Amino acid sequence: MKIYCCFTPAHEILLRQEFLPSIPETFSVHAESIEVAGPGDFLSPEFLQCVNQKISLIIESLRTNLGDVIVWADIDIRVFSLSPSKLVSELGQHDIAFQREGKQGRYVNTGFFVCRANERVIDFFERVGGGLVQNARANEQIVVNELLGTESTMSWTLLPLTYYARTHGWPPPKDLALYHANATIGPDGIGQKLRQFRDLDFLRRYPVLGLALTSIKFAPKRLKRLLNERRTVGSS
Repeated sequence: MKIYCCFTPAHEILLRQEFLPSIPETFSVHAESIEVAGPGDFLSPEFLQCVNQKISLIIESLRTNLGDVIVWADIDIRVFSLSPSKLVSELGQHDIAFQREGKQGRYVNTGFFVCRANERVIDFFERVGGGLVQNARANEQIVVNELLGTESTMSWTLLPLTYYARTHGWPPPKDLALYHANATIGPDGIGQKLRQFRDLDFLRRYPVLGLALTSIKFAPKRLKRLLNERRTVGSS
């Protein structure tokens, strides 16, 4: 099974250090370099430029592999337990299966998905590309979720929480299919992602001590998120 990804020069360290070494030999990786300058922090101009090129690459990969099942992944991901048969099983009879953005709800994360290369999926991503043209400041995840909320001939589902992301909370479960180092808003996004992987390594090597130390580290962010959620509920 083919896994597609794209990266900038600034993000190549994640590709070489975290992503590629973790991919099982049962997959063939097709990595496309996007030549833009800058660190590529979330919603930066170069980030938004990459998003548009990523959608074009997704459409191209779908047309190249009509009739097959393929994967698209961000390169701030480390794989732990993954196989083509497992992904086909997760996909079931659907056209596409996305990673979840959070533990609850139906909001998807576009950083990892498995899909059938067919006309329905091609049409969907062409509509995503059109949405990005209309809103130059949006990333593809916003547009994808907006379109999934409308009528579509494409059948979609969510991957289980073993396809874990930082936005799912901390600590991650032991039985990871993969870990996605997302939720890196602000400067030094690459450094934030690399630190997440180091925390994950420490947690898995020293479960008790790692849980205690990393939970203390993330406690202020969790408290801030809970307070924001309470204010939102109170104002609604």
